[in-house]
Amino acid sequence: MMKNNKLKVGQKLANPSKDDLYVHPYAKAPLCVWQRLRPKTTYINMKSLDNFYRPPLRLIDGEDGTFYFFNDFQRVDQVLRFESSSDYPCLIIPESIKDVQQLAWRDVIDLIFLKGIHHPDLFKALKSTAPQSVICQLMGVKQLTVREYCHFAGISQSSYEYRQCKFALEERVLGIPQSMSWLSGAP
Repeated sequence: MMKNNKLKVGQKLANPSKDDLYVHPYAKAPLCVWQRLRPKTTYINMKSLDNFYRPPLRLIDGEDGTFYFFNDFQRVDQVLRFESSSDYPCLIIPESIKDVQQLAWRDVIDLIFLKGIHHPDLFKALKSTAPQSVICQLMGVKQLTVREYCHFAGISQSSYEYRQCKFALEERVLGIPQSMSWLSGAP
């Protein structure tokens, strides 16, 4: 894993097009879930703000000039796609695996409160992909269940179940049949 002998936070102006910026190994799974389930949002142009007023990215200093991001996925996505030609303020922090996991999965849990999120898919992703101890700690629950998820999300369990059934029905009706024999008229 990355070695970090520094115990204090540093500052840096990084240029994402010139500096090597990678996702932290412990943040890869949360980033994949976030990318797959996030609703599309509009870009807010922060490029015109002075570097000191833009919110800094938290990075972990790797070896050979590489840096690892592990949270604030929406901001990193915007910086890499729209603001990569300019310097961006960064806080270089010491690595803490526990903190990296919690901050990365927090970005995924924040999706719960966004309009248009498909709760059954998000619950399934959290249940199958995320470390349960981290998710339970972030949500303040003893065990991740549909009931606890719905309570945390502020939705009714019947609404959750309706979305789950509706999606399953739509997928079955709109899906292309596996067998294409019906095209040739063969029985």
